[in-house]
Amino acid sequence: MPTDGGGGDLAARRNLLVPQNLYRCILQHCREEVPLEACGVMTGVGEQVCAAYPMTNVRRSPVAYRIKEEEQLAAFHEMDERREELVAIYHSHPTTAARPSATDISMAYYPEALYIIVSLAEAQPVLNAYRIVDGNVAQVAVTITDDAGDWRDVRESGGWRRSARNM
Repeated sequence: MPTDGGGGDLAARRNLLVPQNLYRCILQHCREEVPLEACGVMTGVGEQVCAAYPMTNVRRSPVAYRIKEEEQLAAFHEMDERREELVAIYHSHPTTAARPSATDISMAYYPEALYIIVSLAEAQPVLNAYRIVDGNVAQVAVTITDDAGDWRDVRESGGWRRSARNM
């Protein structure tokens, strides 16, 4: 069975630890993309998220996403350099609940990663995490921590990179 890189089974990963500054940055990214779905990846070690990378949704759709390949490769390169692993893939649902759609389930190609869905359907955003493996879906707890993480923008359209450790 695949492991989480921290020596435990994927099934043992019961919690996702997200630094508060990255939580805020992800929500802001999702709001900025409305009415389209936003997307990105989160890297770290085991359950701990250390960095988040906003990405371009090349589908430019309010109901589907596909991460721009060049940005994904750049993030994965940095992830390797930082000796981190893919912890989660996030995207937003601008008008629907924070649970996986049939498309989300069928497109879950990274069984080692959790899938984060941010719903903007209500006034207060909702962020949920799921493990999706072979069409099976299980919700995973998310804990927002006081730790600081890196917001690493690799989007070509942004033309900038920043660390959000102090946000």
